[in-house]
Amino acid sequence: MNILGISTPGHDASVALFDAESVQSALEEEKLSRLRQPSHVPRLALQRCLQENHLKLSDCRSIALAERSNTAKNTKNHNLKRSNGAHHEHLLFLLRGGPRVTRFNHHLCHGASAYYTSGFESSVILTLDEGMHAQSGLLATGEGDEIRSLEILKYPDSLGWFYSRVAELAGFRPNGDEGKLQWLSKDGEPEYLDVFRRLFRWKSNGLPSLDRRFFTLTEERRGLFSPKLYRELGLSARRPEPTNEQRANLARSAQDYLEEVVLQIAAIARSRAGLQNLCVAGGVFLNVLLVRALEQRGPFASVYVQPAAGNAGTALGAAYLSRKKITGHSGRAPLRDLALGPQPSSQEMKAVLDNCKITYRYFSGEEQIVDEVAQLLQRDKIVAWCQGRSEFGHRALGHRSLLASPFSEYVVENINQFIKHREEFHPFALSVPAERAAEFFDVSPNCRFMASLGNLRKPVSGLDRFAFQGNTIRVHTVERETNPTFWKLLHKCGESAAAPILVNTSFNLFGEPLVTDPRDAVRSFYCAGVDALALGPFLLVK
Repeated sequence: MNILGISTPGHDASVALFDAESVQSALEEEKLSRLRQPSHVPRLALQRCLQENHLKLSDCRSIALAERSNTAKNTKNHNLKRSNGAHHEHLLFLLRGGPRVTRFNHHLCHGASAYYTSGFESSVILTLDEGMHAQSGLLATGEGDEIRSLEILKYPDSLGWFYSRVAELAGFRPNGDEGKLQWLSKDGEPEYLDVFRRLFRWKSNGLPSLDRRFFTLTEERRGLFSPKLYRELGLSARRPEPTNEQRANLARSAQDYLEEVVLQIAAIARSRAGLQNLCVAGGVFLNVLLVRALEQRGPFASVYVQPAAGNAGTALGAAYLSRKKITGHSGRAPLRDLALGPQPSSQEMKAVLDNCKITYRYFSGEEQIVDEVAQLLQRDKIVAWCQGRSEFGHRALGHRSLLASPFSEYVVENINQFIKHREEFHPFALSVPAERAAEFFDVSPNCRFMASLGNLRKPVSGLDRFAFQGNTIRVHTVERETNPTFWKLLHKCGESAAAPILVNTSFNLFGEPLVTDPRDAVRSFYCAGVDALALGPFLLVK
């Protein structure tokens, strides 16, 4: 039995393919189109998922759609025309003569993607995103295979909307640069926290409600901060833009307030549901500082964040819900790995390299390329590492990564200035074998997906420069079972370095999605200040 899950149309449109027991594939449209823009129908991702698994659309028992509407009902595909939005017309064209189409609520899909992949037998479920289409969050419980809704947050009572508007206020791109606001917050002071506390009130059900005096709706139906907020912040609604100090203080104030409110929601949910675990999803929980705050200061014994927490993850939730509807069981299981994208063959890689007239070396064994790359890293080179299947989600987890030695003197400057072209306030992640992580860091289980933070446990010369706010550090734990090649590379590097640790950041050009295919990798390699590219069994060195 095969089931296709398709995310809510728009930003991070994606497709997930399930069989009767597991997740077979998951892929975002932008990684194939190479365009970071909203996509109503993930055509390329749909075709690629079927192609990679040698399937036709008719081989699928059901297609599950994560809908925008809070009134989505199950439907046959011949009724799909009644749905609001041109995207359904396009989808109907793609699915002519296909299997049954079932629709599920957007936030229910977020919740299912978290709870059904958590491994918990019971849990509170919290989803939060910007909203814009009736809902901005869901509070629910999961017990066994059942999910029960408790409360719905309606737009504009939206913490995601608040955070995106502050990002815009600080000069960043809303609905795209919220991660920058998060990292800038570590350099600021909570100067505006008291003002932000006045934005929301608390309803009797324990959820926040936006004070509408701070909200205005434009002709494009886009919510913005009202002039009242600018007056209370002491800022101008027009130019000049905030100073660097004001931007950092806005970021810190927004981050502190976000954590404060979500922790309060968590406390109320814990008291109300009486459950020990918390599962979260939705774009708000791509914020790893927030996840760490829940782990360290929240009321729950365990916290799990679905690592592809944004819109893309609703494809997973829709497929789980469809499988449960068809079979009576969701097939829930812990999400062990995010290497769910395409895996090009050696022949496909060679064809691209030969077509580009590129000089390369070929290694017949895995150990050989691991040895060669380890030597390059030891010589302070920066290596693009493309091995196995591409990752689902925005984070590079050792399949489409840029790697460097953390003990190289100028590694931070070289990557930030000459490759990533980004601000210096972005911290780097350090990858470490999971079984050795405790020697150097205090980490949580969410670090396996780079979805949380750790603490530097003992001084290792060179590692302290990657820490911030004391000894906080981004950590990625790598398990032998899920990524054996990268795990071997870490251990090989550890034979000649102070620790088996590498700097790991995403392999992509500035403003582009994560690299997926060989041609993307070659183009990105030659357009960036990267020294070498390990593409499957092939090694390219500048």
